[in-house]
Amino acid sequence: MPSPARHPDRPSAQPDTSAAVVRCCLLLAALLCLALGPVAVPAQGSAEHGEPWRVVYLNSVDPGLPAARLHDLGFHRTLTAGAPAGLAVFNETLDTLRFSPADLTPEFLALLGKKYAYQKVDMVVGVGNGALDFLRNHHDQLWPGAKLLVSGLDEELVTTDRLPAGADLMLLRLDIDGTLALAQTLQPASRRLVVIGGSAPFDRRLVDRVAAQARQRTQWQTEVWPALSVAQLRERLAALGRDDVVIYTSTYRDPDGRATFPAVALAQVADASAAPLYGLYGTYIGAGAMAGRMIDFEQVGRLAAERTIEVLRGQRAAVSGQVQVLSGHCLADAQRLQRHGLSAAALPADCELRNAPRNLWTEYRAALLSAVAVLLLQAATIAGLLLQRRRLRLAEHDAAQRRLELSRAMRFAAMGELTASIAHEINQPLGAILSNADAADLLLQRGVAQPGELREILADIRRDDLRAHEVIRRLRALLEKHEVDQIDIRLHPALLDALAILAPEARRRGVVVERSLDAGDDRLHGDAVQLQQVLINLALNAMDAMDDNAAGERLLRVATQAAGDGLVLTVADSGSGIAPAQREVVFESFHTTKPGGMGQGLAIVRAIVDAHQGSIRIGDRPGGGALFTVTLPRRLQPGTA
Repeated sequence: MPSPARHPDRPSAQPDTSAAVVRCCLLLAALLCLALGPVAVPAQGSAEHGEPWRVVYLNSVDPGLPAARLHDLGFHRTLTAGAPAGLAVFNETLDTLRFSPADLTPEFLALLGKKYAYQKVDMVVGVGNGALDFLRNHHDQLWPGAKLLVSGLDEELVTTDRLPAGADLMLLRLDIDGTLALAQTLQPASRRLVVIGGSAPFDRRLVDRVAAQARQRTQWQTEVWPALSVAQLRERLAALGRDDVVIYTSTYRDPDGRATFPAVALAQVADASAAPLYGLYGTYIGAGAMAGRMIDFEQVGRLAAERTIEVLRGQRAAVSGQVQVLSGHCLADAQRLQRHGLSAAALPADCELRNAPRNLWTEYRAALLSAVAVLLLQAATIAGLLLQRRRLRLAEHDAAQRRLELSRAMRFAAMGELTASIAHEINQPLGAILSNADAADLLLQRGVAQPGELREILADIRRDDLRAHEVIRRLRALLEKHEVDQIDIRLHPALLDALAILAPEARRRGVVVERSLDAGDDRLHGDAVQLQQVLINLALNAMDAMDDNAAGERLLRVATQAAGDGLVLTVADSGSGIAPAQREVVFESFHTTKPGGMGQGLAIVRAIVDAHQGSIRIGDRPGGGALFTVTLPRRLQPGTA
């Protein structure tokens, strides 16, 4: 981490008493430690014996410096995750950017001596060139025997003389040439390059290094601007052209000698620049720099922690004094590229693009793919359900057609049972018609026919013909092919037609039919022919159940009554009744107790009742016999009178 390690030049505006104040504070802290007394820690514990690691983290700069924060983050997070038996980190700060180490060293040494006199330390990790200078002189005095690693060292500021014995070093190599090459790649038409920085000795040296390497490239006319105030720098940057190139180095001190942070100083002027700004440190991304081959301090901190873990685990016990050189890698700010009209496609393949515009696809690709997969599965499921529903509807329609055909077949079967009665019912009026016709012909042959007698004969013929016609009409209405058409009807007329068809059969079998249609309002929504079939099937079953009864003990009673918002039709007989165990079975298809029966009559009855959203149940008739109760909801359409 770059730092002016031994540069005592402080801001001229700072009062002379500030160093004295700091000395007093340090002395007071040392006295407080003496008053409280040392805290003894058993010396036999060590990292190798499964005890918590004890690491001193000595930062040469203010921990608030963005680069220091990133290094600390990478170091502490990685070290904490890798410590096998716990960790104790002691954080110390030299703050060489704002204070001269030479002025504070005696008091600082006294304080550290008191703090660590009885505290075992397994390893000391220094950060920055200032920490290296301090540890070179005082490591053996403060932490004798502790292993040593110094990270974040600017390679240009490290000299090989008097390095701490056995110390591991992690050097940072600024990739100035790589940053210049990146600028050429992104702005091949540029002809002017400007180098800017602060007034601290470190700032001036870095400006000179960048300018020297830039002048080796003949593409540009290189300019070095002196340290300028924020207002002056903003004004001059705004006057640049879009094709110009600006390299920002660092600003640890402004032109007035005030200490600052490089990323903070960059953020104050970057937005005013018409030309893109390039940098050498990763902290500049997001502060105004567009791109560069930059040092990533969080990565440096992670590598330092990994090195520390290796040493404390004993993996590097036989090897010490290792030097590792870390160079910058390509970083670019997507928003700055867009602002200056440059394409991210021109970046090298290894370049890391940061601050990219929020993109739903790139940020939530996995979630989107999962959501799409779920939607596709749902769509497939819905499509399957719709197909299944369509097939179900077709099956239901086909079943309804089959039930309709079966219902008609059952009506034919019922009429087959009534053949003799129906033939007798029709034969009576036909015989009467024939007798009346013969009588009229005889009167005419004798010549004694009177007009009045002939009119009486014709009236009898007309009455008998209407009687036969009514029987045929009822039969045709019941037997013709009928599509189910539920409409608002009156139930009693339909029942009376059915009873008229049943009357001859009842007389033939000696069955007394009682009817009690007491429902004051017989309106409901349904199909008259199907409801007639319900009554005919129930009545024929009742007559069959009474075949073994003695003459005069065969009674069939048909009744209706209102029940709330519905009608109740009851059909009772005086037969032997139906056992409770058989009352559900009798409604199943093909179940019959009659020789030659098809077992479909009551199944059709229940299907018709279900189609009318009604219910049917079997009970016992008082005095013996079966009682069928059919409950039908009215379901009248709005506006029905």
